[in-house]
Amino acid sequence: MRPKIILKFGGTSLASPEALKQAVSIIQGRMEERPLVVVSAPGADSSGEKITDILEKLGRSVIRGKPDRGLFQTLKERLVSLLEGSGLSSSLLTQPLEYLADLLLSIEEGIVPSPGTTSTVRQSDPLFEKCALDGVMGMGEIFSTEIMAELLRKGGLPFKAVRPEGLCLVTNRVFQDATVLESSLEEMAKVIIAGKEHLVVPGYIGTSEDGMRTTLGRGGSDYTAAALGAALKRDVEIWTDVNGVYRANPAYFPGVLKSDGHPETIPSLSHDEAFQMAAFGSRVLYGKTLHAAGMAAKKGKHLRITIRNTFEPDHPGTVITSLSQNDGRPKGITCLDGTQLLTFYPESEEEAAGISKEVLQITGSVVKVSSFTSGRLSFVFDAYCPELSALESRFSGHLSRDQILLKIVGDGLGENHEILARIHQSLDFVESPEKYGMTLVHKTPHLLTDNTFEVVVKKRGIQEVVLQLYKDLFMEKIIQVGLLGLGTVGTGVLKYHKDLYSEEKTGYQVRFPVVVVRDPQKPRSVPVPGVLTTEWKKAVDDPRIDVILELMGGIEPAREIVLRALKGGKHVVTANKALLASHGKEIFSTAAKYGRNIGFEASVCGEIPVIEDFLKIPSQQDILGIEGIVNGTSNYILTRLQEGMEFADAVREAQEKGFAETDPSFDLGGADGAQKLAILSSILFNAFFDWTRIPRESIEAVTSLDVRITGDWGYAVKPLAIARRTLDNDQERFHLFTGPYLIRETHPLYSVKDETNAVSLFLRGRSDPITKVGKGAGAIPTARSIMKDVLEVAKKSKAKMVDLPRFYLQDGTGRILPQERASSPFYLRFSVQDLPGVFGKITTILGEHGLSIKTAVQQETAPSQPPNIVLMIKETPSGKVTNALAACKALEFVHGVIALPVLLS
Repeated sequence: MRPKIILKFGGTSLASPEALKQAVSIIQGRMEERPLVVVSAPGADSSGEKITDILEKLGRSVIRGKPDRGLFQTLKERLVSLLEGSGLSSSLLTQPLEYLADLLLSIEEGIVPSPGTTSTVRQSDPLFEKCALDGVMGMGEIFSTEIMAELLRKGGLPFKAVRPEGLCLVTNRVFQDATVLESSLEEMAKVIIAGKEHLVVPGYIGTSEDGMRTTLGRGGSDYTAAALGAALKRDVEIWTDVNGVYRANPAYFPGVLKSDGHPETIPSLSHDEAFQMAAFGSRVLYGKTLHAAGMAAKKGKHLRITIRNTFEPDHPGTVITSLSQNDGRPKGITCLDGTQLLTFYPESEEEAAGISKEVLQITGSVVKVSSFTSGRLSFVFDAYCPELSALESRFSGHLSRDQILLKIVGDGLGENHEILARIHQSLDFVESPEKYGMTLVHKTPHLLTDNTFEVVVKKRGIQEVVLQLYKDLFMEKIIQVGLLGLGTVGTGVLKYHKDLYSEEKTGYQVRFPVVVVRDPQKPRSVPVPGVLTTEWKKAVDDPRIDVILELMGGIEPAREIVLRALKGGKHVVTANKALLASHGKEIFSTAAKYGRNIGFEASVCGEIPVIEDFLKIPSQQDILGIEGIVNGTSNYILTRLQEGMEFADAVREAQEKGFAETDPSFDLGGADGAQKLAILSSILFNAFFDWTRIPRESIEAVTSLDVRITGDWGYAVKPLAIARRTLDNDQERFHLFTGPYLIRETHPLYSVKDETNAVSLFLRGRSDPITKVGKGAGAIPTARSIMKDVLEVAKKSKAKMVDLPRFYLQDGTGRILPQERASSPFYLRFSVQDLPGVFGKITTILGEHGLSIKTAVQQETAPSQPPNIVLMIKETPSGKVTNALAACKALEFVHGVIALPVLLS
């Protein structure tokens, strides 16, 4: 009977009655393909010990002359438990157990018999110990064939257990690590095809040409299945307890990443790629299995091997074929533990040649990688042996013990310069002497071949290096965000992501695995995709997270969170203007020190990309200044005053619509605008400005009367943030100010109303400013800006590019122009008693202080209201106006004064 498929089941698939039942179910579902079944020895049970381990201990105890009878009893009890749990008779294994007992007795007497011939190996033979171990350790697979065949027969399927000698599976005479002879393949195929029953074949064991039992090396059952596939020209499926070959060793991955399905399994590998993965520590596939692929190729068969999971049979697994894509895309990362790096510093090529000659004489270790560059000669050995220390001492070298040789595998990798650049960037990026107190990756040797890149990593840093490489090579289109704060803005971000964000357009998946809130029980208006927690460290310290999105607001704990995130290797996006205005210098310098990026567009003017635009201007000298409306609350209230509403009513309406806080003084008093102006000015003029030193005035003194009067004159009252480059006593200074200003109807900000923000940028060589208008607040507009930041920061992260503004390098606060020296025209309104000579006395005081009147009007009021004298003062320093008004206020007939600067532009 010619099988159509080879199904090999590993030890975990045979370790318990439940696992055996699952394996039988898989075989039953494949009967149309006439499967040939290959089995390993039963794997570990709850005790953690495999049958093969018990057999090895038992064999060694006999070889040493101290037979451990208790081990034989343990083995028997384990097998009986497996039989009875599977509904089979405990007598099923009586014959093979008796054979094992006889074999152990014979070994104890100094003879290893052949199971099918008269050949023997005696104690005087140097190969006696290994031969004896092969005879004993191979019994585990014999037990499995009997159990599996009986279970299949019990299910009505005609299967028969066979021995390797009955199969003609012939190997060389290398005990413990035998190789299947290519010459035996054809005879093996004839025997199988001639049979009328389906076969269950023991893996791992073979027979030498003189009839002695051999084993193919631990894990050799895969090799058996592949050799049968080569003989029969059939595909092979290896059923185990994992979904295929992992892209990296799961041991390096923390639980949170594993719970997200990482590391992924590799969909397909070429034979060469699989060999490289297996040879360097990937334990899913036995390395010699691919030797059979070469034998199959000589018979005209491109051997196809699929690694599948017995316990998740619907998973497609990893397919290994002879086909190579050669596109240079990495397939996996594998690590060889326990390697030794021996470095010398020869003074000449002759000395280097002498050292190399000595290295060739070492017998206890194998050289895996070597390099010689600029007086540095390096060798990487697979294991330690005393010869290495002797060589180190003799030639004054340096031996780095127990290193990790890391290999990235992918056909054509050596020709893909984009991927190679990404690998080097990733290795550079993971280095953080500030964090680890050392380098993690040895600078030499590096080895690049057509399908591998190899580098030596210090054991202490291997997890960090593997995770960084994995993220950069296999998660490059995934952005993991830790969201801190789920108020209006945070909720808006999740809503925008759910309803509007496009993976198709951006090319990136954005995920929120951890969301930090004050109250996890609070009802939410949008589904929360990740884990809700009150502990911010769970986001900041989560190894999955690429970007910390800080939307908590306030100074602390936001400052502590952001600094810890940056130091821990996370990038940061924040909309927290107060944090940046107060601690921007510390935060940005920390980001620069640790090589991380910060996105902060949404901290000023919501959706208007002013920060992005300002950062792109290549010279701060090109910038003359800005004039902007950056506080939507104040603009909304002043707009209502233009419509005739009184100030208190306007504030109340803004609060009802969510445009003003319960205590609106931070907005109305100019502090909010000063914080935003400090951030913008720092970027514009490339120097850090302390927001508390920026002059500011409140809009609370403005009345509907002022708005009406100035409106009649062609002006509007606007809450402006102004930053201008200016000269003061022949020294360059910066005029910074936030507060109410009068602007003409020709100004681009004149028509900006309600909660809308706008910024006008003045550049050299332009008569008109560049003005951008947009929503300065609101969940969706701000979320749009935040998501842009997340994408930009992540893209920089993926490209290993650090792009930060450099304003934190110098201080600009000391160059702020004192407000008393800032000049402009002024609107003045005096509320006075209706008495003769009042006007003259006020104008006299103004004149004495150097103020020149351009326009003067006495505003008529209701009989119950005091009259108003309204003046427009020509351009004059603010300090003169302040002093003049102080003198006027001292007059008993002056009840109130308001002064509003007038914008000249």
